[in-house]
Amino acid sequence: MIPDSSIFRMHSMGKPASSWCTQATRGTVGRPKHSLGVHCYMGMTYYGVTTLKLVTNTHKLAQKYINPKTKRAFTGVGSKEYNDVLQQHLIPEGKRLFHQAGMRADKWKLQKDNGLAHTTKENMQRISDKSSH
Repeated sequence: MIPDSSIFRMHSMGKPASSWCTQATRGTVGRPKHSLGVHCYMGMTYYGVTTLKLVTNTHKLAQKYINPKTKRAFTGVGSKEYNDVLQQHLIPEGKRLFHQAGMRADKWKLQKDNGLAHTTKENMQRISDKSSH
């Protein structure tokens, strides 16, 4: 299974971001300071996809992961949150997808990129031990 995250943003809440005009009068539209967004993880396999899991940076989602160094909420997904996403969502969903396809739940691999939250010792162990959870 290949898991990844993406942020989907809605930038325009009032006036349209562009309008019909001549080339000579075309202006530029700057990026807003605050926009609505959804940050989610999902996993993709040959047999289907997992459900979406909303994570830090989702508009109006309560931030429960605190950076111990700054004592403030993380602005992105930290290793603890990614570990929770693995344990509570991606691994169980992967097992479900492969089981439904008639495969043994422990005979699949979780591939990932080298994001900082993904490569901590604890998360690497969680990935290698996925069949025991």
